[in-house]
Amino acid sequence: MLRLLGFFDDFGYPSALATGPLRAQVQASGEPDEAEIVEYLDVGHHLTYFMEAGVDVVTGEVHRHTAGCSSLVTDGMWVWRADFAHYLEVYHVPLPATFVARVRGLRYRMPDLVGADFAPVFDEIVLGFGWTDVEPWDAGSVRRSQPRSVPTRAEFIARIRQERPAGPWGNAPRKPRRGRGQASSRFVD
Repeated sequence: MLRLLGFFDDFGYPSALATGPLRAQVQASGEPDEAEIVEYLDVGHHLTYFMEAGVDVVTGEVHRHTAGCSSLVTDGMWVWRADFAHYLEVYHVPLPATFVARVRGLRYRMPDLVGADFAPVFDEIVLGFGWTDVEPWDAGSVRRSQPRSVPTRAEFIARIRQERPAGPWGNAPRKPRRGRGQASSRFVD
């Protein structure tokens, strides 16, 4: 089950999803490793992209996540708005202990979320937010990409040499260059 992170009342979400007003959760300081957690939030996997622009709900000013601020981002277990990193960084809102433990356990590196792993996460979000106009993904139809073999440099060169004949391949010898200060006879009067 996905867990929501930082869906404050100020953003207009239903009370079942919201975590209370942002102003009530502002703190003077945050976690000692807050900068690393902010970076983790910034590189999450986007579930949705919304093209709106929003401002800081406390100050009304634009911030680095103004464009697409309500786009949804995930790490496969937690879901947050794209601008949640801003609110953590500026207002030091409290974080759930299980989220902080997960991020620290991952050493602040975002886990991969591709192919068939992504489909169930997206479907759960669609159902959880009650989006009826979005068609859920068929997780069975999503395939993982197959590993491909890439030839080594030596294999590549050997293959190229087999395909091309040896020699200059029909290139004419290069003409000698004129030295500096020598004028061409056709430009002399």
